Amino acid sequence: MAVCGAFLRSRQWPAYRVEPVHLYSVLQPVVKLLITLIWRPTVSGLQHVPSSGRMIMACNHVSAFETYFVPCMIPREIHWLGKDALFKGKGAFGKCFAWLMRSVNVIPVDRSGDGGATAALSAGIAVLEGEHALGVFPEGTRSPDGHMYRGKTGAVRLALATGAPILPVATLGAFEAQRSRKAIVPKLGAKLHTQIGPTIDMGAELAKLRGADGSDHSASRVELQTLTRILMDAIREMSGQNYVDEYAFEVKKRLKGARGEAKNRA
Repeated sequence: MAVCGAFLRSRQWPAYRVEPVHLYSVLQPVVKLLITLIWRPTVSGLQHVPSSGRMIMACNHVSAFETYFVPCMIPREIHWLGKDALFKGKGAFGKCFAWLMRSVNVIPVDRSGDGGATAALSAGIAVLEGEHALGVFPEGTRSPDGHMYRGKTGAVRLALATGAPILPVATLGAFEAQRSRKAIVPKLGAKLHTQIGPTIDMGAELAKLRGADGSDHSASRVELQTLTRILMDAIREMSGQNYVDEYAFEVKKRLKGARGEAKNRA
């Protein structure tokens, strides 16, 4: 089995354990019913979703809606990696919110500092070793303009380390359905569609890249980037988005700086 970077083989990571109070299976049908009654979203490609076992669901990210619309469209419990700041709220509300997040499969990860990426990857490996489904947004942050941006290599690293197939998913209409960038629910009457593609075996894709070489050494940075582009292309082909070969967080940082300069000039 191919591995990536400095990660050990996946069997050395502890199995992820769900919270004793587990609300995902209770809330998912309720939220799905409400979404269906109000927005009537559509979905296609459900036959591609593995019915059980480890799986990485990789989705484009153009709005806040994907965090609950997509899980309602997928007939599997999805586990997500969340920034630990979500779990550090003060007072009764903060504690209740943290409890709710854990109960719907959101796992706190400290992504700050140099060890942030390692913490996220090791948490993801633990989820997959527990034979669960893990949800990721390869772009790392929401698109500022509806375009698709360069994907980070985390999903591919996880797939190579655990042998989990990646399920590419695309949401259509979510960007246009935003009332504002801060909106957490789409406009009434919005047309929202979730398109699911065939799973991708990154181990097999890596073997294709290497061809006759056939070596079993860890994937190089260039190989990881190439495999990530294969994943992003699979999502883009379904979403129809324009692709920008730049990280979304860099674009957002630049736009924020430009707005600050414009405000200062005013």
